[in-house]
Amino acid sequence: MISRKLFLAILVLITVFIGSCGNAGTTTRSAEDVIATAQAFADLTRAATQLTAPPTEAPPTATSTPPGPTSTPTATEGPPVVEADFNASVRNGPDETYERIDYLFDGQRGEVIGRYENLAYDPPTWWFIRRIDQGKDGWVWSGACTFYGDESGIPVISVDFTPSPEND
Repeated sequence: MISRKLFLAILVLITVFIGSCGNAGTTTRSAEDVIATAQAFADLTRAATQLTAPPTEAPPTATSTPPGPTSTPTATEGPPVVEADFNASVRNGPDETYERIDYLFDGQRGEVIGRYENLAYDPPTWWFIRRIDQGKDGWVWSGACTFYGDESGIPVISVDFTPSPEND
């Protein structure tokens, strides 16, 4: 009987000893540290989602009806427009040094209401657009979009070249 009690006592001591060894060197973080870490992750997540394009539509499923001819925008009556070829910056001036104020996401459009020729770029044209889709009006580089319409009626806008610091 003594040996059984002795065995249980030793077993309890070993269990307590082993259990306490795992906590050596572990520090407890303050509530402020935990909140600061969570806030940092939240800020990074918000920043990442602002750069992410909206989801694209699912491709059409196969049907028994043959597809009709595809239409591509052509120069037609109406205002000239641009359509983003990829996610492009909309800026408050015709140069990359101007502040980014919005994005023109792939496929979004804007009515062209002015232009500026900035010879530092190839192609040199920057379009001043009025958004058709949701977003802020501003300048978009012609290399990031496709132009549809007649360029001859678009006024050239003179710009006092005083770019603001980039806020990227």
